[in-house]
Amino acid sequence: MAIISRSWGYELSELEKELVFHKKNTGFVEYITTDGLLFFLHPSPFFKSPRNEIFSAESCRPPAEHTFIEVSVESVEEKVVQTSDGFERNFLKKINGWKAFEPDQYAKRKKLLDPYQVIQFFSHPFKGREDIIDKIATCSALYAFSSPPVTGSIGGINAAVLSKKVQWDAFKKPMNAIPKEFFRPSSPYFYLISEREKPNPSHQSEEVNLAFLRPEKYVMDIPIVIEDVSIKGVAGIKKEFVDEERKMVMAYLLDSLLIKPNPMGLVEKLIKEAVYTIRDQYMRSGISTYNQNLGDAIPKLTSSIARLQLDSKVNSDHVKKIVDLWRDMHTQTRYRMGTPLSISKLYEISDDSRKLYTEIYDVFGKECPISMGEVANITTLKNDVDFNQALTQLVERGYAMRNKKGITLLEKWS
Repeated sequence: MAIISRSWGYELSELEKELVFHKKNTGFVEYITTDGLLFFLHPSPFFKSPRNEIFSAESCRPPAEHTFIEVSVESVEEKVVQTSDGFERNFLKKINGWKAFEPDQYAKRKKLLDPYQVIQFFSHPFKGREDIIDKIATCSALYAFSSPPVTGSIGGINAAVLSKKVQWDAFKKPMNAIPKEFFRPSSPYFYLISEREKPNPSHQSEEVNLAFLRPEKYVMDIPIVIEDVSIKGVAGIKKEFVDEERKMVMAYLLDSLLIKPNPMGLVEKLIKEAVYTIRDQYMRSGISTYNQNLGDAIPKLTSSIARLQLDSKVNSDHVKKIVDLWRDMHTQTRYRMGTPLSISKLYEISDDSRKLYTEIYDVFGKECPISMGEVANITTLKNDVDFNQALTQLVERGYAMRNKKGITLLEKWS
């Protein structure tokens, strides 16, 4: 089923139902003309308007594309057009003003599902101890619900699935709740689930989510260790994997993707403490079967769990849940199969990264928020490629944290 052609009420997200059935002249802007003078208003970025309406902004400033607005209509011109099936009525609505609004207010008003029901959906392929299955399902849901860009220009979650082939196949089954359109590189929300590490395709996606089986090269945000559970056979999951449930989880997911919780600012101090916590535990383990993102992972995962709960603001409970979940999962990695990687070798930094850290530290010291403009002024790494590679390495190795505005140096690990 293409998300653009959904028709049944239970297939629609709460936002989409509100704008289709209860709100007129309200929706997501899609330009018809490049200047924005003519545009459509859709119930969401994922669902075309069922109404034959075109809006004209000749009497006022055009709205920005890809934003949610409510318009004030001054006149309506009706046209009857002959089609292959007969005749069709179209409406040209001239507006004299508009106002923007945040779509999350409708998504949160009446949740389609409880967040625990969503997590339960991702637990369906497994049987065994409830607490183990719950952690696997929660990590799977965090991957599926992605993360908005909170630490850079691109959001998303990278998941290292540490399991055998049969468990990997089970992990993939609930991912059919992710719209198939999102597996295309042209999608603004892009997902790649692969047994082998593949190059990240060239795209303009706002969020990129990668899930690989036992990856060794890519830097990952969360390990998903699938062990000590059994896999249900076809008969065991047939009744639970009904299509209606999948469609409801998909609708819930579409609502969540429009929510952009940003932990950097609201609970930034807790985030910093959490980064130190996972960095110390990871580095002290000595070896690892995957490459952990130490600086960006906690902010992204915290934003993802807020999305899962349809919360537009991040709180301390979100951070605590992520740290506890990451600790539990990382503890299990030491028992997993795979080629052990020496962390001391894996987390060596390049000469450029070492130089960049020293230059920033000498001027600003540690744990001081620094804008990217200030960093650019003091560094001798003037080549953009060299600078971005050095900065990314500092963050991934846990020497710094970043947000959209700048970075904060962290104390070196010893």
